[in-house]
Amino acid sequence: MLLTSRRGEGGHPLPDAAENHFVTYASTSFDGGVAVVSGQVALPRTSMPAGGYPVVCWAPGTSGMGPHCAPSNFPGHVQTLNEWVRRGYAVLRTDYEGWGEGARRPLLNQLSNSHAVVNLVGAAQALSDKLSRSWLVMGHSEGGGAALWTASRGSHAAGGCDLKGAIALAPVGPGVLKLMGDLADGTDTRIAFPLLAPEVAAYLAAATVLGAKVSDPLIVLDDLVAPAFRPFVEASRATCVVDPLPSLPLPPVGHYLRGGSSYARLDGFLRGQDASSLSLSLPVMVAQAGSDNLTPTPETTTEMVRALETRGAAIVFKSYAGKNHSEVVAASLDDALAFADDVFAGRRR
Repeated sequence: MLLTSRRGEGGHPLPDAAENHFVTYASTSFDGGVAVVSGQVALPRTSMPAGGYPVVCWAPGTSGMGPHCAPSNFPGHVQTLNEWVRRGYAVLRTDYEGWGEGARRPLLNQLSNSHAVVNLVGAAQALSDKLSRSWLVMGHSEGGGAALWTASRGSHAAGGCDLKGAIALAPVGPGVLKLMGDLADGTDTRIAFPLLAPEVAAYLAAATVLGAKVSDPLIVLDDLVAPAFRPFVEASRATCVVDPLPSLPLPPVGHYLRGGSSYARLDGFLRGQDASSLSLSLPVMVAQAGSDNLTPTPETTTEMVRALETRGAAIVFKSYAGKNHSEVVAASLDDALAFADDVFAGRRR
């Protein structure tokens, strides 16, 4: 449900859009309650086709855990998304839930994230009568996982609208589980993630712990987090991914996470968010960075894609040699546009 809209104000507008709107809307929270979520809606300058502009809803990557870290506060991949609006697509961008003082960001909670995607599509329909009822979900990193989760809800995920397919760029998946498992059992993370800087791994893990704690209050930080790692967890509470990493001494290997019931709950939460176990009936494109420097390595993404394909998913799997986790968004643009054109034209089902 659309709550508020402001034209030309807030967020980071797409420069070639005819209209940019910053909106708030009601979504379903991770705990089943109502969450107020913000987002952005951009309409093209191109001539409107019969039935309205086709819609692409963007699910962004992780932006941080600080109360000021909503994705719309940062430019993100504006240049790439602007190309979509130049090509005649209406582009929607969700902030997910959990921002502002006193709010709780359920990081990696893909049910919450997919609700935010789906409900923005409905809110945008209430905002403008220029939008088609046909739409595509596209996301990067955490948002790539959200795109797959949204696709698993089927073509009628957004009531009254027709979801045609999904594009997942460097989607989170089993790599997160591998990272957290290595930190818990004392394995050097550079073995499985040679391009992931240890200090970045520490902050990713800290944010993951905080997000899981929001989704599962029975996780006890004092039981889960080793004392040497606790400063990273506390620093992550106020840190956005664009911020310089605070200078903290890295814990020794084996002094990050502790086993026990809280780790079991963390592990269970992360397994529940891994898209590998989903069943997908809609067309999907997955883009992988050949030199991904975070957790979606070529190996872990291939593992996820193969698992999805064994349950019948039709996946176009593309890899981009030499591109890192962020660069894959721009590198995959032409392939993503071609995939979207095929999906909206009914050439992929």
